[in-house]
Amino acid sequence: MVRKCKEDAEKTRQAILESALDVFSEKGYAKTTFDEIALRAGFTKGAIYWYFRNKADLVAALILEYVQHKQVEVEQYLSKESTLDGLLHDFTIWAEMSQNDLRYAKFNRFVLCQMEWSDAVIDRVDSSLKALKDLHLEKINKVLLECQKNGTLKENVDIEKVQHILMASYMGIMFSSLSRRFDYNTVDMVSTGLKYLIDGIRK
Repeated sequence: MVRKCKEDAEKTRQAILESALDVFSEKGYAKTTFDEIALRAGFTKGAIYWYFRNKADLVAALILEYVQHKQVEVEQYLSKESTLDGLLHDFTIWAEMSQNDLRYAKFNRFVLCQMEWSDAVIDRVDSSLKALKDLHLEKINKVLLECQKNGTLKENVDIEKVQHILMASYMGIMFSSLSRRFDYNTVDMVSTGLKYLIDGIRK
């Protein structure tokens, strides 16, 4: 009975998150209300508050849910080698996932293009997401340090700056694609664009 209750509770939570993504992606963060999310999910507003104190908590949970789920899913396809080519491969895999999984693309479009990141929201969400944001930077940093150690990286490369440049370039390409500012193949742009950057630091 206890297990059944936990399963039902998790199903309810998932239904709320999925409905929240739909409403957030349609109206944006600021204009979305718990009433609308509850209506879309088929629950009362009180049920939403049972799981989430406010919209910032809901967004943090939504981001954690999607990123962690996708991280587990994509892990099997990532490179096991700490090389520049392996790093480029990983960026390309992430781009493929974002392009081919329509639900995940919708999530990314909301977070990158339709989310109003006010200071108040960032403060509430940031602590929950720090580990996830650091995850990719740590992977890049690890690869660059290994390449520096084995001599495949140019001398005097500022690893701290380069890891942020690579990540920012990837995010910029994804934003331009998801916001439909440019009509190009996202995977090809990530693969080609980051290859130019990576070849520039390759010895």
